[in-house]
Amino acid sequence: MNPTSASWLLGLGAACLLLALVVTVLVLRRRRYRLDRLLRKIAWQQLRDVVVPDEVDGEIHVDLALLTQRGIVVLEIRRAAGTLFWGEQLDRWTVLDGVRRKVIENPMPGLRARRHAVHAIVPTVPVSGRVLLVGAVEIAGARPPGVLLQDDLLAEFPACTGQPPQNLAGAWDTLKSSVRAL
Repeated sequence: MNPTSASWLLGLGAACLLLALVVTVLVLRRRRYRLDRLLRKIAWQQLRDVVVPDEVDGEIHVDLALLTQRGIVVLEIRRAAGTLFWGEQLDRWTVLDGVRRKVIENPMPGLRARRHAVHAIVPTVPVSGRVLLVGAVEIAGARPPGVLLQDDLLAEFPACTGQPPQNLAGAWDTLKSSVRAL
């Protein structure tokens, strides 16, 4: 092989690698944009990656808190692809995608603690907790209580229009002033 063909092949390989990288970034951005757009639809306001004081003089991390028509929702986001095998009493859940096996900590105990910490700050409004599975996830058997797929968000939480009711807005202001950014 002459030096010109080797250079040409090397350049072609680099161009293909760059194209694959650009396509991957665009696909990931599109997925993120879809989730962000959906969250903006169901929530008047959001708090992302905040630290909330808990009742035992500690702090607890919250992925996402949303101000919705149904009150404040504490949302734990888990990204996965494959089939989820779970059990309420299991410490770890497993996601199988046919080739790989991914083990994730059961998010429910932590979610209860996060929801409880937020509710302690704003006890006058409803505070619920959900785990949102993002990605191509199928659930083996019945769906775990409190676990949603991305397409279920709008069905469970109606779109927000106008301004939040005064009691929710006041509670949200209290929550915002009680947390700090991570």
